[in-house]
Order: sequence, then structure tokens, then C-alpha cells
Amino acid sequence: MPTNPTAATTTVSLRARARAWQGIALGCIAVALQRTVAGAGIRQKYKAHRDRLIRAALRRDVPIHRLAEQLRLAPATIRAINRGERTAE
Repeated sequence: MPTNPTAATTTVSLRARARAWQGIALGCIAVALQRTVAGAGIRQKYKAHRDRLIRAALRRDVPIHRLAEQLRLAPATIRAINRGERTAE
């Protein structure tokens, strides 16, 4: 039996923090891809990679509006990417 009764809750909150930071990092990578590669001549593999990163960030509870703001995309586009639909861009 653990001697510290709050040890379990501390582990859970650390996991939640780590998950949140992972989501933020994935969002930053998606932003970098959007700004460098997804210009006039979007290459399909980079766009697909960006979409996977967006979905991974959303799974880690990064808010849609935050990703949309950073990627300079509409929140509806982020939602469509999350559903796996094709986007107009």
C-alpha cells in the first residue's frame, strides 16, 4: 500500500500534462508544414501528413479554434480534416 495517498492523482495529472504537451507539439509541427510546404503547389503527401498531425493533436485535446488560428485555416476545415473528408484547399 502506498504511503502517499496523492501519488496516484499526481501520476494522472502528469500524464495529462504530458499528453497536452504532445498535442501542442503535434500542432506546432502541423503549423510548420502548413506554412512551409502547403503553399501554391500543395504536395499531396505533405498535406496528408499535416492532416494526420492535426488529427493526432485533436486526439490529445488541443482545441479546434487554437489549431485553426495557428494554421490559418477555418475551424470548419479542421473539423472536416478530423472527419477524414477532403478539403477545398
